[in-house]
Amino acid sequence: MKKTDSKFRQWRRSRPFWAGICTLASGLLILFPPYASLKFGDIVVSLNTLTGLSAMVIGVLLVCCGLSFWTRQEFRLPAGIVTLLLSVAAIVTANLGSFLIGTLLGLVGAALGIAWTPRARQPSAARERVEGTSTRPAHIAGGHA
Repeated sequence: MKKTDSKFRQWRRSRPFWAGICTLASGLLILFPPYASLKFGDIVVSLNTLTGLSAMVIGVLLVCCGLSFWTRQEFRLPAGIVTLLLSVAAIVTANLGSFLIGTLLGLVGAALGIAWTPRARQPSAARERVEGTSTRPAHIAGGHA
């Protein structure tokens, strides 16, 4: 079980994982309301508006952007910009961006995708002190030259 967990952790850290999660959730939230109908006994509540087509296009494109965050890390910047633009456009065209929740998730996903970098994390100062391995020069690390 430990080996599988470490493989997933390694896969997750090698791509903008949380950006993909937020963007996928945003796309699904924008897709859902125009096609959903709630039934309360004999009463049917449905949002049948002209936003169905635009919600479908925006939702599908957001899902594609979310999947591209996971599959093609080199396209994270264009996918993040497209996610940002689609999330803002959804406010006007798709039921107030699925009641602003879809838009907010899309904006968070876009920000995470644009900000993500594929570089390895630098060791923290606390870990360096514990392990005794410093990558900084002696005059910066606190030693005497």
